[in-house]
Amino acid sequence: MGLLDFFKAEDKEEVKKYSGLYEQLAQEYDSLPENELVILSCIAGLMARVAYVDFELHANEVKKMQELIGQWNKKVEFDHELTTQMAVKYVKEMAGIENHLLVHPLKQFLSIDQRYQVLETLFLIAASDGNVAGIESEEIRTICKGLELSNQHFLAARAEVSDFFMTR
Repeated sequence: MGLLDFFKAEDKEEVKKYSGLYEQLAQEYDSLPENELVILSCIAGLMARVAYVDFELHANEVKKMQELIGQWNKKVEFDHELTTQMAVKYVKEMAGIENHLLVHPLKQFLSIDQRYQVLETLFLIAASDGNVAGIESEEIRTICKGLELSNQHFLAARAEVSDFFMTR
């Protein structure tokens, strides 16, 4: 089963826009189970989206992505630096696709607690450049809805980085 198998026919063309990330990850981690590849590509894609939503990719955001990708799944061995480089390579493609294409597989494979961890991870990426801009917070809010998490989940994850919100 490939990444495209998770989407209905009309979505498959749009999914191909970011399947380059998935395909590279599949080549690099050929022994990784399919569901882990899908999860990794979707999470790395969401991280890249949040980091680049302001059309700037700050060095601290990339560094934080490496750290968080390395922490994401302790059961599966993968090179977090290489994975981050791949996600950064496809960052513009990730910015141009619909969120539901990245969150749909996560809803299938992850529990509510794991999806909440994704939300926390995205806020940590947003805060890593020293502040969480409104556009980053709103992107994460949209992702939160797509992950079928509540507003309470959003507020709790945002509270973890409340010191980094811009006050303008």
